[in-house]
Formats: sequence, C-alpha cells, structure tokens
Amino acid sequence: MKKLNPQKVFVQYRDTMTPYEPVMQRRYTITHSDITAELFVFISEEYAEDQITRMRDEVRVSWEQDKNDIALMGYVIVDGKGVIGNPKIRYTTFYNQMPIALQALRQADRFLFDQYPYLDNAPVLIHFISSNPAYDKTYDFGAIGNYR
Repeated sequence: MKKLNPQKVFVQYRDTMTPYEPVMQRRYTITHSDITAELFVFISEEYAEDQITRMRDEVRVSWEQDKNDIALMGYVIVDGKGVIGNPKIRYTTFYNQMPIALQALRQADRFLFDQYPYLDNAPVLIHFISSNPAYDKTYDFGAIGNYR
C-alpha cells in the first residue's frame, strides 16, 4: 500500500461535527487536487456538495449500522450522465487509489478514532456505481484501522 503524506491531508468539520462526536451522523466527502496531490476530507452531517467537481472523482463515506455492528459504507461514481472520463480508467483509478483515500479519512478523523478505538475494527465497504456490470461492484476494503 502506498503511504500517505499526512501533511497533504486537510480536514474541515462542518455543521455540528467536532473532532470527537457525533459518530453515526458523520458523512465524509473526500476530494483531491491533481496539481498539488493534496487530499481534502470534509466531515459533516451531509456530503459536501459544494466540493463536488464536474470530474465526479469524490469518495463519499458514512457510518452505518451493519447487522449488529457498525461499518463505513461508501460509494464512488464510475460512469453515468455527465460523468467525464473513460469508465475502465475511472474504475481502475478509484480501485487503486482507494487505500490512499481511506488513509486520508483515517488521518483526518484520527481524534475520533483515538476517542473510540473500537471504530478501527469497522469494515469499509465501497460501492462502485456503474451502468456496466463489470464495474458495478461493492468491495470490502477491510477494517479502517488497517489504514493508519
């Protein structure tokens, strides 16, 4: 796994979010700059729609109740109306870069994980949304604690 540079991760808490609470209402919007290689993690009650670009290369993740446990569930958009780029390239890029995005999430919200260490055991499930069945899949990226 490629290692994240923590100095390139920027976090913004919005709405009622603080570094320590609440947990279940958190929505993460992860974006990046191709020019600076910086990653931006917005933590709020709703996804940061104002940070979504025409490229649609954001990752959206939230805490969800999964059976009897808690999980991080998210999605990326591989193709669809108005989405720019070749679906195969977008799919491959999202899949290959997801560990970096998850490291950015874990780094940005590290105070929450320090406060509630059990959250590191939460699985991360990311749905790749596509009209092509070859790309429309949900992947288990393992426990978020693997991305410290």
